[in-house]
Amino acid sequence: MTADPESPRRVRLEADDRREQLIMVAMTLFARKPYDYVSTADIAEAAGTTRTNLNYHFGNKRNLYLEALRRFATLPSTLPRGVREGTVEDSVDRLFGRWLDFVECNHEAFMALYYAQWSTAGNDVKVLLETALAAWEDRLLSVLQVPSEDVVARARVRAFQAMIGVATQEWLDNHVLSKTQVKDLLTRTLLELGRL
Repeated sequence: MTADPESPRRVRLEADDRREQLIMVAMTLFARKPYDYVSTADIAEAAGTTRTNLNYHFGNKRNLYLEALRRFATLPSTLPRGVREGTVEDSVDRLFGRWLDFVECNHEAFMALYYAQWSTAGNDVKVLLETALAAWEDRLLSVLQVPSEDVVARARVRAFQAMIGVATQEWLDNHVLSKTQVKDLLTRTLLELGRL
């Protein structure tokens, strides 16, 4: 019997390296398929290991899923928090420029997080997403120089976040919009929300 050239060979890794590899593989698979359609066997096979090894490191698929989502849920520290130099327009432009660069480098992780909103993985996923979205709301309000206590502005930004997800999907997955078009759309829309 010959080995399937498409399946990865099992390679012995140090515990930390194996754990990291499982997270990266999980992000890739969850970006392609919803949570319910990815099995522990799929993840183990793609990582070139066993389900026993996956369970040793994470306990179950749900814990691995949460860890993979956590990796992307916190915004990178390189994103600007507010207006530093120049105008609000400059700051919004810089914010989305850096954010889209980050998303482009972490395409699979972003898509896994985007699709997680429809996951049946449980309340922990919902809390994780709500926390990440609230942090992003704070960042957007700050860069617009709008008080975070302004509930109407916060509601507008919350609605805008749905647009961010769809516009990014149209760029990364559907290839209908370009990165430049998405940046322009997000920048103009957020600035208009700030003017309201």
